[in-house]
Amino acid sequence: MNARVDIGGPDRPSHSAADWLAERIPALCDASGALPPQAVLAQELGVSRALLREAISQLVARGVVDVRTKVGSRVVEERQWQIVDRHVVGWRLARATDPAFAADIAAIRSVLEPIAAADAAQHATPEQRARITVACATRLTATSLATYVAARHELHVAILAASANQVLQQLTCLVPTPDRMGAHDAGAPAIAAGERQALALLEAAIRNGDSGAARAGIERLNRWDLPRIGGGHSDAHDY
Repeated sequence: MNARVDIGGPDRPSHSAADWLAERIPALCDASGALPPQAVLAQELGVSRALLREAISQLVARGVVDVRTKVGSRVVEERQWQIVDRHVVGWRLARATDPAFAADIAAIRSVLEPIAAADAAQHATPEQRARITVACATRLTATSLATYVAARHELHVAILAASANQVLQQLTCLVPTPDRMGAHDAGAPAIAAGERQALALLEAAIRNGDSGAARAGIERLNRWDLPRIGGGHSDAHDY
């Protein structure tokens, strides 16, 4: 394409032009996902190199395009494109300055994780089921707080990742990364009978493909794991 495309104009902000470009660039890759050099892309799209770089930066930030030295730019497999900005979610949770945000995340998880668990029971691969089993076992046998909270985090991430639903797979970022400061020297919290039963129910349900029991298991477990939902460990040992 030789004619330059008018996507700017005096009344159109540059970020809108970059958005327009970002929608079209992935379609220009070859069968392997490789994109033409930026000079070629700019010419084909009829835009400046500066505007093209802005659009490419947007795509890289969202996991759509991977840029590597000596390799060039490549469009990532579509299922890996980020529909949620996991960095922003992580930063806000790590700052811990807005309790309402953490509560909102917990409320969303309380609704979505049972759906993910039921889905995982039906569709998880053997490797995904094994990951959940290991996380449950590690949590039950943890001898330090650091191991316990890491296993708790791993379990919830594994449940979401094992869903066949593309949206749920990407919501692993809603599970806060545990703060391990000072946790290495602390002993694991006492695990109550109810928590053990919930873990056993969940693990067996995922292993046996029982979606109803998997849903019930994660709902019980989240009484311990999600703040303000139950009286378990999450209040004393937040993620």
